[in-house]
Amino acid sequence: MTVPQVNNTPNDLAARDVAVIGGGIIGICTAYYLHKAGKSVVVIDKDEIGKACSFGNAGYITPSHFIPLAAPGMIQKGLKWMLNPQSPFYVRPSLNIDFLKWLISFAKKCTQQHTLANQQAILDINLKSLELYQVLHQQAEFNFEFHQQGLLMLCKTQQGLNDEAKTVAAANKLGLQAKMLTPQALRKLEPNIQLDVMGASFYPEDAHIAPYEFILAMKNYLVAQGVEFRENTEITGFSTDTSKSTITAAATASGDIKALDFVLANGAWSPKLAKQLGLNLPVQSGKGICVSFDKPPVKEGAKLECRTPFILSEAKVAVSPLDNSIRFGGTMELGVLSSQEPVDISPNRIKGLIKSAARYLPDLDTAQVKSEEFWSGFRPCSPDGLPIIGKAPQLANLTIATGHAMMGLSLGPITGKLVSEIINKQKTSLDLTPFSPQRFG
Repeated sequence: MTVPQVNNTPNDLAARDVAVIGGGIIGICTAYYLHKAGKSVVVIDKDEIGKACSFGNAGYITPSHFIPLAAPGMIQKGLKWMLNPQSPFYVRPSLNIDFLKWLISFAKKCTQQHTLANQQAILDINLKSLELYQVLHQQAEFNFEFHQQGLLMLCKTQQGLNDEAKTVAAANKLGLQAKMLTPQALRKLEPNIQLDVMGASFYPEDAHIAPYEFILAMKNYLVAQGVEFRENTEITGFSTDTSKSTITAAATASGDIKALDFVLANGAWSPKLAKQLGLNLPVQSGKGICVSFDKPPVKEGAKLECRTPFILSEAKVAVSPLDNSIRFGGTMELGVLSSQEPVDISPNRIKGLIKSAARYLPDLDTAQVKSEEFWSGFRPCSPDGLPIIGKAPQLANLTIATGHAMMGLSLGPITGKLVSEIINKQKTSLDLTPFSPQRFG
């Protein structure tokens, strides 16, 4: 294993118990639970804390999302949508060997067998995380938006309704209280929004938060407790012991950062750092976009007010009502991560999202939506649609926590708690076998 070596300098920091690489929702929650377990922690991020994928996502906490991204029909949908530049799912052509291997592995996992084998594990980890969010929200030291209003999946077509009915049946079988709603029931639930749909499914256990507000609340608490944050600090290499089985330090422009344990929670950028350690981490980036409005852009005399977040099912657009704003987000653009991004947002992705939203929301005034107001971020996607949580192969003091795709926000607290339990050699809250880094061979 070839590892870029770094030299010790007089500016080296004293060793921490744990260095967490990545300051998004996964990293910040990991730091919190490690601190609660009595560990000294430093959080390292190449940018500002919480300003990557965690910043602009929909904020959903989703027991309803128990079907992995690698599910039956995804390959057929992907091939169909690739012909439409405004589609909700797009695979950017690339000859990158890691990307091609990822696509092949993803295709192999898009089976009914894979879905049935893993939906209980995905549901369990989401429910555990929901419980932790509820506990955090009740604690006096945190002040963040938390709404448990459920989640609606709005359907424009009979096929969409049929698909949702199957998912609701599977959810009920797993113990969730999901149900189908008629347009009349929708109007009763949300009387202040005009919806052009045939019906919806409803998942009352789901919740949502304002993501960046939550991360700031966590960061402020941790700073007050003495946890160190190294923002705008890019890791350029690692030192290992003579056997190259233990990391001793991470190199940065401002000096080495030493720790007894390291956590790789760097989202879509995790594979790049993993390669510096001789590890092949099968994670690819899935770009998503969003736009937030303090006042919903509606036609004159109309209003767009709701309490329940919803997803436009066929269009894959998420709409999140927050205390002081409403957020629209969606699309999945798979491709090799570029150093120029996430600034580069495809105009077609924006047009597709706006056009899709207007089909479901007839009062939406698309003329008021400005493309320059859109934000984008990168979801870290594993080829089987499950997060990667556990000890790294070959390196005894590295724990991996990435690959959460669209469930990063939902699974933040439980991932942080699991990582803390791993590092502290405690019995984990869940069986980690489905999420193990070792599953990729």
